[in-house]
Parts: sequence; structure tokens; C-alpha cells
Amino acid sequence: DVRGSLEALQESLQLITSDKVILEILQSDVGQITKNDVKMAKTSGADVIGFNVKMENGVMGEAKHQDIKIFQNSIIYEIIDLVKDNMGELLEPDLIEKNSGRAEIRQIFKVSKGRIVAGSMVMEGSIVRNKGARLVRMGKVLAEGNIETLKRFKDDVKCVDSGLECGIAVEGVKKYFPGDRIVAYKINEIKRKLS
Repeated sequence: DVRGSLEALQESLQLITSDKVILEILQSDVGQITKNDVKMAKTSGADVIGFNVKMENGVMGEAKHQDIKIFQNSIIYEIIDLVKDNMGELLEPDLIEKNSGRAEIRQIFKVSKGRIVAGSMVMEGSIVRNKGARLVRMGKVLAEGNIETLKRFKDDVKCVDSGLECGIAVEGVKKYFPGDRIVAYKINEIKRKLS
């Protein structure tokens, strides 16, 4: 809105530091947000930030068309928090693996086209089709892949809970033995914060 606000905002933004993401101010000026601001943001892969200003007519339509984000606010610390959040979104999320279920193989069944399914009892948690799993024999991981087949009796199902029997086939696994275990897991993405 005015030169003093612009300088204060720039100084505050330049205090944001990170060893993973660099903040660069490409251009700054006083006045309303224009279509030229949007075009410049498009060519440089930037976002547009407006502090206590309006936009000229047609800017929002141009921004949507060009897939450019425009952020506006009249409180400096909210703009700073917003910029920090956007910088944090550029970071790869932390991936946290969590066991979601365990099944013990009791019997082996041949199904159509020579495929093999492990007749199992879900001992804890739940087993979910198309999620990750490991085949474990005597404490050693023999194979890992997604659960490509999950059946209750003859029906395909998405999930089987603890205490129920089911048929399981893990992607890429050709042999199962009674006593083997299938340990299912899921990967949770945790958004990282700017350090």
C-alpha cells in the first residue's frame, strides 16, 4: 500500500531462513496487483503477495488461467506465516511407516489360473487390499509388495479385521507356507515445517 509497509514486509520476509528452501523476492512495488504481476509470476514460477492492496479488474481470472497463487492480507505477521507455510509445502513430507495388521497363514489354496492364495487368520489390526505388506518366515522378511488379493470366503473384500479368516495374495509372492506371517503396513505422510 505504501513504501514504508513494503520495506517492512521485505525486511520481515528476508528474515525467514531455511537450509532446504530459499525465499527470493523477484520484484516489489507499491500499488494494486496487476495482470502484468501475474504474467511475471508465471514466467518465474512465483506466487504474488499483496499487502493491504486491491487487484485491478480481471486479475483473478488471469491468475486462475495461468495457475498462479495470489495471497492478500492486511496483517504483516499473517503474510509471513503464510509464506513460511508455502515454503514448507515445497519440502518432501516425512514418511512414517506404521504396522496396521498381522495375519498368520494357516493353509494354502490354489485358485483360478494356477494362482495361490494364503488362507490366513488376522491376528491383530486389519489387512487392507492394495496396501503394503511383508511376508515373514521365522523372523526374516522374504518378500514385500502390495496385497493384490483379499478374500472372505469367495468374495473379494477391501479390508479384513482381527479375528477373521481370509485369503491373501501378496504381489510377487509365489510360495507360502503354514506358519508364515503377513505383516501389513501403511505409510503416513507428515508435512514438514520450515526449520
